[in-house]
Amino acid sequence: MEEKGVKKEAAAAENAVDLKKIQRVRFLKDNNSILILVALLFVAFIGVDGFTGSWYNVALYSAEYGICCLGLALVMICGNIDLSVGYNAAFCGVMFVITFNHIYNSTGNSALGIIVGLIVALITGGVLGAFNGVIITKVGVSPLIATIATNYIYEGLVMNFAKTSFAPVNKDAITPIAKYQIFGLRWLTPMVIIFLLFVLGTYLWMHYTRYGNRLHIVGDNPEAAEYAGISVSKTAFTTFVLCGIMAGMTGFMMVAFSGAAIYTQGTTLGTFPISCVIIGGVKMTGGKGTAVHVLLGVLIMRTVSTMMSTMFWSTNRVNLVTGLLLIAVLIADRFTSTKSADE
Repeated sequence: MEEKGVKKEAAAAENAVDLKKIQRVRFLKDNNSILILVALLFVAFIGVDGFTGSWYNVALYSAEYGICCLGLALVMICGNIDLSVGYNAAFCGVMFVITFNHIYNSTGNSALGIIVGLIVALITGGVLGAFNGVIITKVGVSPLIATIATNYIYEGLVMNFAKTSFAPVNKDAITPIAKYQIFGLRWLTPMVIIFLLFVLGTYLWMHYTRYGNRLHIVGDNPEAAEYAGISVSKTAFTTFVLCGIMAGMTGFMMVAFSGAAIYTQGTTLGTFPISCVIIGGVKMTGGKGTAVHVLLGVLIMRTVSTMMSTMFWSTNRVNLVTGLLLIAVLIADRFTSTKSADE
């Protein structure tokens, strides 16, 4: 009897060790973006001349576009896609400039112009996001087709106002939001702090609220979500609205950083958010991903672009390397996914 008891204890201890190994392997597989970022930073600081003097750009450019990526991640975790987010943000930037100029010309009050302009930008983004949501969740159009179409609409709206650029009449009142160096640190600006607050807020909302937890359930198995009493269409619609609002905030950030609403900003954001979200670890099929994954993805993409701009690579070469990196991540994800048919 004692011998059997010893064998059982040994088997239990062995199973516990195996379980810990499996958990460690799964953690690495599900968070390989951490390894990618660490490897990139090691190569950048050791092997790229000049990166140590320009690495702060990683933080600045991540903050400029990162909020938009957070919004897209919510949509993708829910099992959808939004290809219009770039020109949604660009048009929100245009609306901010229009509102700011009107308020400033009427009152001479820059602070009031910024506040009202930001509110208008957020509302505009939310409305455009809701438009996408209605077409997809109520009419039943494919998210891919619907957002390609609305992207053209939003691009037309942007081009109507910003054929080259569309600047605030007093941009010096706006640019400190993106460029004022807190404590004299080049990487720490109000824009960076705002981005980090959005990351934190999104993380807490997704993990500590009932509605946030529904995103993963809906994205992983919509039918099971319906059986559980979760409205799939309502949940998806909400993600499109939130994505639009975050695009509105990104539009404001872009104006603050560049000093103008520029039509090419929408083109820049055409595929960048998707690349960041996927490389960070959010699944294209939905049901998996966090705000931390998005943060990692944005940092990876910005580290790559900063490395190559430091080496004076052309845009074509940057796009080539970015595309190859994205394919490599997708292939790695395909062969290291913890979700298998027998689970």
